[in-house]
Formats: sequence, C-alpha cells, structure tokens
Amino acid sequence: MATRLALAIQQRFDNLTPSEQKLATLLLDRADEILTFSATELASLAGVSKATAGRFFRNLGYADFNDVRLQARDERNRTGPVQQVAMPVDPPRGSATLPFHLQVEMANLTRTFEELRSDTLAAVAEQLSSAKRVWVMGLGAEAGLATHARVVLARARPSIQPVSENVGTWAEELASASPGDALIVIALRPWPKIITPVLAFARTTRLSIFVLTDPTNAARARRYGATPLICHVSTPGPETSHTSVMSMLNLLSMTLTVRLGASARRRRELINDLREELDPQE
Repeated sequence: MATRLALAIQQRFDNLTPSEQKLATLLLDRADEILTFSATELASLAGVSKATAGRFFRNLGYADFNDVRLQARDERNRTGPVQQVAMPVDPPRGSATLPFHLQVEMANLTRTFEELRSDTLAAVAEQLSSAKRVWVMGLGAEAGLATHARVVLARARPSIQPVSENVGTWAEELASASPGDALIVIALRPWPKIITPVLAFARTTRLSIFVLTDPTNAARARRYGATPLICHVSTPGPETSHTSVMSMLNLLSMTLTVRLGASARRRRELINDLREELDPQE
C-alpha cells in the first residue's frame, strides 16, 4: 500500500531539484528503510547532504525527519507487519553475485506486490476484458517487455495490438485507436519524453490507459488519467531490474484469464492445438 510520504513525493517529483530527486528516488524504492536508517544515513545512501535531506522533508510538509518516521511507524502498525526483504546497500564484491542478485530481485518483487491493491488489479482486468482492442507499447529496453505483454495477453483474449518501436509510424498506428480501446504503456525511468503526448492523445481519445512504471513516474501517469501499475526496479548499481515488470505482466494475464472464464480457456485450447499443428519438428 502506498504511504502518505510516497504519494507526496510522487506528486512533487518533477518539481524537485536534482539532489532532492536522488533522495526521493531512494525513499520511493526503499520506503520501509525509513524505520531503519537515520536521516543522515539516508542522505549518505542517496549521495546528498544532510541539509538537502532536511530541506526536502520540510518542503513536503514535515517538521523534521522524526515526524516522517512517526508517520511511517503509525502506518506500519495500522496495516500490519509485512515480511520485507532488505535491498542490499552496495553492489557485490568478488564472486558473491548469486545471493546478491536473488536478494535484489526478491526485494523488488515483495515491494511491488505489497503495494498493489487487489481492487486495482480487478478493475484493470475488468477494463482489459471489455476493451474492443488492447494496444501495447514500449520503447528501448521496454520494447521487449511490450512484446512479452502482447504474447501473454493474447493467450487470454483476441485483438491485442502492438505499437511498433518505430516512432515514425506511431501517428499512422495510433490513428486507428478509438474510444473503448485500452492502452498499456511500459515506461520506466528515465521517462521517455515522447510517451507524454501519447498519453495526452489517449486521454483525449477516451482510451482506458494503464502504465507499468517505477515509483518516480506514478504521478506523471496519473496526470493523464492513467492507472499506474507501480513496479520496483531498483538495484544498488546502475542497472535497472525488469523482474517485477515481467511478473506484473504475467499476473495481469492470469487475472484477465480468470475474468474472461470460458472464453479464455477456449482460446488457450485453440492456441495449444495450433502450436501442435505448427510445430516445425513434425
């Protein structure tokens, strides 16, 4: 469940200074560690000064970091304890990469699905099941994720329409979208600027919009009437993990299959039959 601090950061993220955005990203990725680290330690992890941290929390409306910690403790007590996997602070050294990698991926997965509301998931499945067509798009590294989304969703329902990675043809492709369609966008940080006019077009065209993104871009998606499906993708190093995004797409496919019931089961049976007929080994 998103905390009040996380929602406040998401709403103000674009207006923060570069140093404040470093701290904001750390807190969005690792909000549970507010209860573990001091303000000085968090500032050090983010690579910013203690003064920046103090100014950051005051600008969000808190008296000081203790005020933030009290709110976080109160929210944790009301929602109940959740078994968290700690995100490693530093990249691995030597040969200890396998346990490090496992810990990072487990941390991202637990944070992602702890925050996902079951009613949000059900509402997304309902809209995807009733849409005339579902458009799927992603750029760069996210293009492969969009391809995966098209495949797994097409196992549950027809009319899953990919938007090509060739930006030059987007105008012709998206001109075929119409009210009653749905659009799934996969856009992680750094946010591709060209996604913004796409979301504006989708809102004007009255599409149902869903954006798989990281916590820093959730509010950006909401401003265009989209439902953000927040995936934690951070690592202690410069890389971005896509594990939680893949898992979210698989969850959407499974939820959509349950929502569609018999029609989805018949479609999967047809796909399995076609696979046997098209098997190149035969």
